Amino acid sequence: MSRVITITSGKGGVGKTNISLNLALHLSTHGYRVCLFDADLGLGNINILLGLQSEYDLSDVILNGRNLEDIIIKIQDRVHVLPASSGLEEMANLRADRTKALIETLSKMNKYDFLLFDTSAGISKNVISFCLASSEVVLVITPEPTSLTDSFALLKVLRLNGFTGEAKVVINQCKNTDTATLVYRKFKSAAVKYLGIDLPTLGMIYQDPKVVEAVRQQRPFLTLYPVCNASKRIRQMGDRLLSAGRDQLKEVDMVSFWSRCLQVITSPMSSPSSKRKGGSHTSEPLLQQAGEEPQLTIQQSQKGHLPDNPPESAATARDVSNEKSAGAINRERALVPIMEKLIRNISSLSKELQLLRGAIEGHKKSLGPQ
Repeated sequence: MSRVITITSGKGGVGKTNISLNLALHLSTHGYRVCLFDADLGLGNINILLGLQSEYDLSDVILNGRNLEDIIIKIQDRVHVLPASSGLEEMANLRADRTKALIETLSKMNKYDFLLFDTSAGISKNVISFCLASSEVVLVITPEPTSLTDSFALLKVLRLNGFTGEAKVVINQCKNTDTATLVYRKFKSAAVKYLGIDLPTLGMIYQDPKVVEAVRQQRPFLTLYPVCNASKRIRQMGDRLLSAGRDQLKEVDMVSFWSRCLQVITSPMSSPSSKRKGGSHTSEPLLQQAGEEPQLTIQQSQKGHLPDNPPESAATARDVSNEKSAGAINRERALVPIMEKLIRNISSLSKELQLLRGAIEGHKKSLGPQ
């Protein structure tokens, strides 16, 4: 029996892999055996952070008869990395007999106390599969509007596909506590109001130059700079996970976990625009009665010091009730999958804005001082 936690994000570049790696290292200091499953398809970010090269990955287990012991990378005695890479694609195309054999092989991972899945960003089937199979999901967000919007879309897809686990939020790359708390309250309010999902915070990590330096040196910041602010925050997050585990047992049987994961990978997935032949949604409809989409852009910071874990009080309830609309959207258009279109276009729009800004700044420099 292992405790399975999937660490994911709606948008890439939010520090999810760095958090996963350092969290695994901290859990090991308490005597726990931890396996970090690199499920970031084709990117191998954990290897990059550690300066390691893996000779084999999960596809060698599936196709070439390798054992798990052949592909696992041992960082420390109690911390191992399992590179997945293209093996995740192969998992979706297995015959029934091969699927059974794979589940039996992967069930051997129950020797670990913690199994942390570092997924890709976004709402791919692989990401959704690991989230749905896990009893705990950690969602990493940043103050960027694209991070908040994409993370909300991820939660929405999980809700549509019957997610029943517990989701927690980590706010990363914030300038200060005020900004981090405002981001959390805004995001939590939208999740409660539009999706009916409560989102406790696991922790907040502020911008720290030591993290950048550790990445440059390809060393975990928890090891290289144990007293930096980011390391302190990681230890707090790990201790909260351990404390929550004592209150409620969340260990998962590996056979059940992998059976559930493979079932989701090989089955159709509900999306906000999915419909039955009769015209109704394939899952419980969301936002059908709402004539608005959530406004997730953080436009200003609040004054005064706010705690890392904002109390659930009447103030939070007012935040929910006072949530503003992103625009005047007619009720008859409420069924249009606005979030889905936004996710497809927002990345290219951001790039265009960056190019435009660069061109303007270059033009100003060419004019010289006025």
